[in-house]
Amino acid sequence: MKFGIMVSLLFLLSVNTVCARDGDVDGGSENIFFKANQFYFNGEFEKAVQLYESILKSHQFHFFPANLIFKSESRGELFYNIGNCYFRLGQKGNALLNYERAMHLIPRDADLKYNMEYVHDLTEDNLPQPENIISEIFGVNFFSQTELATVFCLVNLMLFLFLTIRIFFRAEWIFYVIIIFSICWILSGISFSIMLKQTIFDDRVVILAKEVGVLAGPDKKDTLLFKIHEGTLAYQERNESGFSLIRLPDSKRGWLVSSAIEAVVP
Repeated sequence: MKFGIMVSLLFLLSVNTVCARDGDVDGGSENIFFKANQFYFNGEFEKAVQLYESILKSHQFHFFPANLIFKSESRGELFYNIGNCYFRLGQKGNALLNYERAMHLIPRDADLKYNMEYVHDLTEDNLPQPENIISEIFGVNFFSQTELATVFCLVNLMLFLFLTIRIFFRAEWIFYVIIIFSICWILSGISFSIMLKQTIFDDRVVILAKEVGVLAGPDKKDTLLFKIHEGTLAYQERNESGFSLIRLPDSKRGWLVSSAIEAVVP
């Protein structure tokens, strides 16, 4: 019994440690963020975006696993602000790139959704994006990465706790509580797994060049198939000799220079 209690306490401590780190605030970054906001409201968008991006570089931010340690809402707002700056500077590609990154972290933000749809409608190609039905069913596109990770962690904790209690107390209500948390564990586990897969294996890229030719092969001498424009979202399949093979939402495929694109999840 003592062993079970000790294990439970250690697990609880580990959860609290993660949650505490999630709320950590960097005072220096807050000052830079405040200055960047001032530049933005004064119309100095180039200076603002430089400061916003300097915060990302100083923290060496990655979507996983850093998003489970640092507060995702703050990072989401940062990407959102960077996207707004680039839109004001007339760079639709960079704007959409950062809006897509923000969607990983603050998916329910109404302003973000509106701005992203607005800029997407302004793109020349304006290709419709396929919907992921499974992600919608399990709420992956509704909850942030930190929220899904926290829920899965807490459900694990509660299930383990009641399983431990069940060893020593055979009350019937504990059995039904375990069933409920087992169902929650399965559902939250599936959602968390889908989120991890979508984040780690996110192969989406955004076209940053004003216009770029899509070729039949990884060579400038290859046949030009068609052209795509800034802000178009595509899927990167592989790289070869400075070229990337991409696939568009309408299933068209071809090669383009790798410098013309940037991955949504770096």
